[in-house]
This record gives sequence, structure tokens and C-alpha cells, in this order.
Amino acid sequence: MTDLQILTIAIAIILPVASLIYSNSRVTDLGKRMDDKFDGLEKRLSEKIDNAFDHMKLLLELHEERHHK
Repeated sequence: MTDLQILTIAIAIILPVASLIYSNSRVTDLGKRMDDKFDGLEKRLSEKIDNAFDHMKLLLELHEERHHK
């Protein structure tokens, strides 16, 4: 086997492995970004729901004051 043949085999093995590792790291990065996005979304939705319940409680108290003296 010549040096050129060994180099060709090495390149044929190293390039796909390197591509796999690179793409796997990109998938991991995407997963982290998606987790961050969903955490932010969950926080915003929780705040909106809490605000809506506070608003409903205030409306109920106002209604009781006006109509149930």
C-alpha cells in the first residue's frame, strides 16, 4: 500500500467523522436554544395567566361592591 492510498483512506474516514461531530454539536446548540426559548415562553405565559387572574379578582371585588352591598 502506498502513502497516497493510506492518505486517501484516512481522509475518507476522517471527513465523515468530523462532519458527524460538527453536525452533532449544531444539534446540541439547537436543543439548548429551543430550551431557552421554551423557558422564556413558559415564563411569559405564566405571568400573563397570573395577571389575568388578578384582573378577574379585581373585577369580582368591584362587582360585589356595586351589586352585593
